[in-house]
Amino acid sequence: MTKKLKEGGLGDLAHAAERDHEVQMARADLYKIAKYAIKLHDMLKTVSEAEGIEGWQQSKITKAADYIGSVYHAMDYDMKFAESKQAKNVLKRSKTMTEEAYLESMQAKVAKKVKEEEESPAGGPACWSNKKLGSPKTKMKGGKRVNNCVAK
Repeated sequence: MTKKLKEGGLGDLAHAAERDHEVQMARADLYKIAKYAIKLHDMLKTVSEAEGIEGWQQSKITKAADYIGSVYHAMDYDMKFAESKQAKNVLKRSKTMTEEAYLESMQAKVAKKVKEEEESPAGGPACWSNKKLGSPKTKMKGGKRVNNCVAK
């Protein structure tokens, strides 16, 4: 077990995994917002000013536009000043570990991933620690090519 896990760093790791997933969720939500916005825009073409829409409907549209605008402007600002933001991230990271230690841990993770991919001819995960690649290295299982892992 790593030192970080022993010191209660499991929450930090979970938070990092959650952050990675937030971008994908945001993109899916933005796609849905755009799709509904286009449909609503087309619907409102047939509604006259005399007919109008209900107050709560207009309020929701106004809030949504305001929220999306706020996120856009914040991200636009952040991206324009990304250099200073990267410096802040280095400072945050240095509170928990030195930059050299961080780089070493990242290099170890990348090396492990590369090694797994090299040892995995079928492209999936490598064999478990108590197994090795047999001969032939891959086999068909359930119509799918998998590693042929055999006991050591």
